[in-house]
Amino acid sequence: MRKHRGGAIAAMFVVWVALFVFGQKAAGQAPPVSGIQPDGTAVPRTPDGRADLSGVWNKRIVTNTTAGLEPLPFTPEGLKAFNDVAHLVEPMSYCLFPGIPRLNSEPYALQIVQLPDKVIFLYEYMHNFRVIYTDGRGHRKDWEGTQLGDSIGKWEGDTLVIDTIGFKNGDQTWLDGHGNRHSDALHVTERWRRISANQLSYQHTIDDPKFYTKPWTITGWVIPLAPKDWELLEYACTAGNKDFEGGHLQPGALDGSGRDGSAIATPAPPR
Repeated sequence: MRKHRGGAIAAMFVVWVALFVFGQKAAGQAPPVSGIQPDGTAVPRTPDGRADLSGVWNKRIVTNTTAGLEPLPFTPEGLKAFNDVAHLVEPMSYCLFPGIPRLNSEPYALQIVQLPDKVIFLYEYMHNFRVIYTDGRGHRKDWEGTQLGDSIGKWEGDTLVIDTIGFKNGDQTWLDGHGNRHSDALHVTERWRRISANQLSYQHTIDDPKFYTKPWTITGWVIPLAPKDWELLEYACTAGNKDFEGGHLQPGALDGSGRDGSAIATPAPPR
């Protein structure tokens, strides 16, 4: 019997958001720094010799992705948006898509299917999916902003580099559960690399001139390969979202951190 239980507890996720359980679980959990060593197993390769990212991967939650970078290089507009979090309800509480890059720091499994001209990302969480073309095409010329943006990919050796622009403003998506924000000028560069048979390395760079004075990079973390009997399950965010239905949602960041007008959040109160 398969042990993965992501879909079975999907309805509970929104309740946990409202209670900040995820934030407390991840308290002090900074994203791992670069330099993590591969475990020594051989990297699977496609027939043309490319490192193969395919597989089901066990994503984990990283609530504050910027813990090792704070304070961020805010513009005045960006600093205001960061502090406005104290008065805003977490967008995902309404079952809105997390956006990019946040989708990669939320829990539940991820399945990657690598093809010669594209790489397909299938997320159990809210049934998000991304089709990343690697055939040399550019960004769409006529594109209205979306929560996941407009993504294209290319290979740099064994690293898949995904370039994403064309986002909506940050009213519907935040960068992470710490309440880091973005504008419609957001430009995200992700780097995915399989470093062993069992490990997938991930990092991203944020470039948003409206909110930040310079780009900054999350050195990233390693995502482990899921057990062989895992597969993606049904996920229904809206089923059992009692806090939303009952009007119980509260403002503030998912991790419970506060705001005092400065560029660094105040710690979450003890529970």
